[in-house]
Parts: sequence; structure tokens; C-alpha cells
Amino acid sequence: MPPHTHALVAAQAAEAAGLQNRFWEMHDKLYENQKTWSEASDLVPIFVDYAKQIGLDTDRFLKDLNGEAVATRIFQDGKRVHALNVGATPTFYVNGKEAKGDDWKPDGLREMIRQAQREATNQK
Repeated sequence: MPPHTHALVAAQAAEAAGLQNRFWEMHDKLYENQKTWSEASDLVPIFVDYAKQIGLDTDRFLKDLNGEAVATRIFQDGKRVHALNVGATPTFYVNGKEAKGDDWKPDGLREMIRQAQREATNQK
């Protein structure tokens, strides 16, 4: 599945927030309000409002949004995604095994973790 239209700028917003140690707060805002911003044409005012809500320095956020540090982080993430052949988010791995289908849901992940623990115990 191809990324949605605004995936890159949303990633930039999250990474710009991350430079102020607020990545997860912005992440949560983006997911909670995805319907609103995914249908908008001008995202910057929306994302600046989110930045304000989570206590960011909005001048720095705006500067970082299209800055070199954010671009580098996204580029490096893209390289890792391609190297791992990841096609969508969320994607989870447990000991190198990709959680597919229902495995990526909480019960499936718990079982994958238990299986990895059993395998680790058997190797000792």
C-alpha cells in the first residue's frame, strides 16, 4: 500500500518535535487527528497548532520542519525501511520475525514474544 499523500510532512512534524524531545507527543496528536490533517491542503498551521499544544518552541519547530536534521533522519529511516523490505506501518519484528496478519495485534505479539523466549530458553 502506498503512503498517504501527507505522510512525508507528517513524518517531518514528528521528527521536528523529536528534536525538542516531544516525538511521541506529536506522534499521538498526529494519530488522534489524522482525519483532520489528512484532508487539509495547508498542513503547516495545523501542525504548528499541535506543536503549541504539546509545548514546543514553535519558531524552532517551523525551522526544523524543513531543516537538515529532520531531512537526514527521514532519509536514514527510508534507507532502513528499504533494507528491511517494510511496506507499511505498523510493522513489528520479534527476533527478526515479522509480525504479519493478526500477529501484530497485542495477543499475536505476546505469543511471538513467548515463542522467542521459549526458543531462547531451549538454546541454553
